[in-house]
Amino acid sequence: MDIVVGLSADDSGEDAVALGALLSHLLGAKVVLVYVHPPTIDYPSVGHVDAEWAAFLAERAEETLTQARGQLSRYWAVDDVESMVVPHVSAGRALRKVSEQRGAAVTVLGPGARSNPGQISLGPIAQSLLHGSPTAIALAPEGYRDVAPDSFERLVVGFQDTPESAHAVEACVRMAQPLRLPVHLLTVVLRVNRLIGARVGRDPERMVMQSLVERERAAQERFIVSSRPEEISASVVTGDTAAAAMSRFDWHDSDLLVVASSALGPISRVFLGDLTHKLLRSCTVPAMVLPRRFDADALDQM
Repeated sequence: MDIVVGLSADDSGEDAVALGALLSHLLGAKVVLVYVHPPTIDYPSVGHVDAEWAAFLAERAEETLTQARGQLSRYWAVDDVESMVVPHVSAGRALRKVSEQRGAAVTVLGPGARSNPGQISLGPIAQSLLHGSPTAIALAPEGYRDVAPDSFERLVVGFQDTPESAHAVEACVRMAQPLRLPVHLLTVVLRVNRLIGARVGRDPERMVMQSLVERERAAQERFIVSSRPEEISASVVTGDTAAAAMSRFDWHDSDLLVVASSALGPISRVFLGDLTHKLLRSCTVPAMVLPRRFDADALDQM
């Protein structure tokens, strides 16, 4: 099985390569570097402008691929690498097509152009793939090339009491078992809207929040007891916003966040729910979004 890494000729491409290397070690999969450029016109023009443009695109693609292969070999000891140059008007559609044709396990992307240091940024390509991709989508935060560890040391699963979350946990356990990595369930509870006026105390609001947190902890405990208590830990974080809640969790550079697609999305495709979208935009570690009905059994065959 393959890991498709979408390349770009900038720092974002290097961030994607770093994440692709770590996922290659985690899954034992082959890395396929894919560079997408605009299609060229196949007939001559005055002054050979089209020929010069095609030569420039080919040269830039080869330089980017050579640099990425060197990065994988030199820093990550990943030598099982294949390279592809794909002319297409849409990088998102091109990557989706390549991933689907090759039966890839994951498609890896770097941050978008408007990214904050250390955070995931959902650019147009990511937005396209996060609403309909048949493969899991992995997203690198900005600057990941400089802080990426030698390997993942913990898988953190965004957990809700849903079949989709249970399936994501099962996939994480399958991924973690060969390397004996810990799996941690993380549930985010956002603060409810203000329930009271200025002259009334805040006790009712605190009681509501406490009830919500206790409910989520009970759901986590039920799931852990019914599955593999020796392999899974859990925590609940709260906040007025997703960013505030995520900041209260003890993240490590060696973490990988894994989240499930929304139950409202198409079957066997990636589709982001509102909360998941907010969590990704606040995330400071790489994240992987699993499509619905992700084939966890295929992980045992890698």
